[in-house]
Amino acid sequence: MNRVRRALLAPAALLAAACEFGEVTIPAAEPIVVVQAVMRPDLPRQWVLVEQTLTGATQIDSGSVVIPGDTPQLPITGASVTVRNRSALSDPCGTVPFVEHPGDGPPESPGVYWGSIGCPTMRPGDTLELRVATPLATVVGTTVVPGADRFILGIGPDTITMPGPRLDLNRDVDTLFAEAVGATGRVLQIEVRRPDVTGASAPGFWFIVDSTAITVPGNLPDFFTAFEQDTSGIPDEFPPVFAAGRYYAVTVAHGDERYFDFVRSGNIPPSGRGFVNRLDGGLGVFASVIAATSDVRVVGAIDDRREGAYRLSGTLQGTALDASLELFVATANADSTDASAFVGGTWLYGAIDESADGGWVGDTLALAIRQVVPGIPDSVSALLVTGPVGAGVSRVAVYDPSLQLLDSLAIERP
Repeated sequence: MNRVRRALLAPAALLAAACEFGEVTIPAAEPIVVVQAVMRPDLPRQWVLVEQTLTGATQIDSGSVVIPGDTPQLPITGASVTVRNRSALSDPCGTVPFVEHPGDGPPESPGVYWGSIGCPTMRPGDTLELRVATPLATVVGTTVVPGADRFILGIGPDTITMPGPRLDLNRDVDTLFAEAVGATGRVLQIEVRRPDVTGASAPGFWFIVDSTAITVPGNLPDFFTAFEQDTSGIPDEFPPVFAAGRYYAVTVAHGDERYFDFVRSGNIPPSGRGFVNRLDGGLGVFASVIAATSDVRVVGAIDDRREGAYRLSGTLQGTALDASLELFVATANADSTDASAFVGGTWLYGAIDESADGGWVGDTLALAIRQVVPGIPDSVSALLVTGPVGAGVSRVAVYDPSLQLLDSLAIERP
């Protein structure tokens, strides 16, 4: 906004003296080009975000979005965006134009520019140069692609080279170790995401160290998310990074000096101070990162009578179901608690190996089980299984997403 009302909490004596503070008019700010691009050789396609700073002339929703796929708040369209590899100018992918509308698959949004598949060429030690020409300004930046011989992920005695087979993590006793061996960059980042049944995932917990290795405990609290959502429960109400009964994708990344400056600094509105900027002609980041991802299966100690192995069986819509549940609960709150379970065996559309979420109220379980529908892109079947669960065999109801009762299944604890 262009006009800001200045408020001051004053003692009664000052109020009696009739000190008044009027309105101060702040001149409209000049827009600045903002460019964000992190080159990753492990991805098939690179993208560059081009937008402008807020000036108060346009009201926008201040909520965060996931880009690409969403539209930047104040996108700059029609820019000329090029990335070239100074170390391989003669390479067919040595100079690459980035376009807003590639027309061959990636999400298209104003202000998001895509390179071609497999380009630019990026090898450890290569120097990349970004040039973004807009009507406001021309922005230039460079980055040196980092390198590493391999990424190591370890839990207890089990160690893999990433990407590798799934590891098991007992969140109550284990620690997770990650290392970039033979690294030539500046910063190590570890990110934990929880993919859904389609494999997609939203940004999750991440942490950086000015080193080439990091160790985190399995019971690490997600203090970043807690601060964003609610600080009233500090320190006891922090949610866990790793919840038992769930699969996680753990990504280990190694970034260059530019990336290190980007993630270790922040913008202080409205002054913009505090951010370490390495671009000429604008603000933002042009950096490079190498990364690898592996899956982790999280379990925990069986310390609640409702935890453990169950069998869910019966016939639903003419299909025989026979699934195993390995169920864990979170810390109980009164008579209710969150629950997650590994679901394996045979479900409505064949074999299933997924994680399901739900909760308990006393001895009544409610669990949402999701499964990808074969042959239909992005289609997911979701069923709610709920009912009292006691000793021996019980019956639980099965509902569709509109909470229409479909049938019931038998559930037993061997």
